[in-house]
Amino acid sequence: MEVLIACRNLSKDYESGAGVVRALREIDLEIEQGEFVAIVGTSGSGKSTLMNILGCLDRPTRGAYELAGFDIGGRSSDARAILRNRLIGFIFQGFNLLPRTTALENVELPLVYRGAGARERRTRALEALAAVGLSDRVHHTPNQLSGGQQQRVAIARALVTGPPMLLADEPTGNLDTRTSLEVLALLQRLNRDRGITIVLVTHEHDIAACASRVVTFRDGRIVSDVREPSVDAAAELEKLPPPDAALADDAGALDPAAAERLRLGGPVPRGLYAMTALGGVIGLLLGVAYCRAILEVTSTAIPVAFGFVLESILAVRYARRHLGRPLTSDQRVRVSLAYTLGTALVLAPPTALGWMPWSKALLDRLDDLEGGRLALALAGGLVGLAAVALARYLVLALLAPLVAPAPPTKKKAA
Repeated sequence: MEVLIACRNLSKDYESGAGVVRALREIDLEIEQGEFVAIVGTSGSGKSTLMNILGCLDRPTRGAYELAGFDIGGRSSDARAILRNRLIGFIFQGFNLLPRTTALENVELPLVYRGAGARERRTRALEALAAVGLSDRVHHTPNQLSGGQQQRVAIARALVTGPPMLLADEPTGNLDTRTSLEVLALLQRLNRDRGITIVLVTHEHDIAACASRVVTFRDGRIVSDVREPSVDAAAELEKLPPPDAALADDAGALDPAAAERLRLGGPVPRGLYAMTALGGVIGLLLGVAYCRAILEVTSTAIPVAFGFVLESILAVRYARRHLGRPLTSDQRVRVSLAYTLGTALVLAPPTALGWMPWSKALLDRLDDLEGGRLALALAGGLVGLAAVALARYLVLALLAPLVAPAPPTKKKAA
């Protein structure tokens, strides 16, 4: 097979107050395309230093490092950055996701640095998220995802540029046993099905056992390089007892921060407001048509009721599709207040300029008011807006379980 990584007589020294620290000593290592290699060692063994060099983040003091035929040691920082973006995907222990952006936007980020267009970025990011089983979580922010889901987003971000190699630095360090096996099973599948070379750095031998080759470091040297059948992470996962949903819920309840995030539900997708407005306009038009063609009356209340219902239907359907669950109570409050105030602000200028059907009657009425009566009328307007927001909240709450019910939960076996 083709050699992807070639290290020859590789050494790395660091200057310190106590003298020169030799982090790597005359490393000779070749990794072929399509291998799954685990680099194992205790703290200070040199494995992290090697990963920095393999990832084009650092250069060796002596020796040569070639990646896909390119001599990395002799290249500038900018040249190494280009190769890093084209040839390597990184997976970190701490996920390193941007907290205020969605999974989709996090995965698109490497393509932004590459200068890809918006349509290409979205298409490739969606494909990468589908490859890691997160098609239904593309619009979730990191605080709406579990640790395993966040790591899968990080893997999708590493995959989105189509690199021949993934460098994983302690990818299961922050995960429990079940989630660690899920991540390892995903990495094994990517290695087996796509032929992606994976170099995994870990200090845990049971994690390293899932690789087909284990390279052990000590004091900056390779002390063993073993190829043997790997442990099948998917098979090991099946041996675990099923997760206890009740215990998981209790564990979340014990974490105040997690409980608060669950209650708030995270930011509301911006597209939801556009869908709400679209539903309101269509509902008003349908209401007017219904009054004229069916009832043969002129009414304001009926079109408004149509608008309320249709905008709420589109809002809850959009939320269920993009969040994977109905809106939380807190989110419904935010949607109701923001949309009601936003609508008032949008309608205020054309009303004041006399462009709306109700402008003349309203402006004439305000002209007749003075002093305390005017202040009272303005206060009444604010109370009216609050009543509209409350009505919108109630309609959202009533329609949510009908239009976009939550997925059924599995009952515990007796």
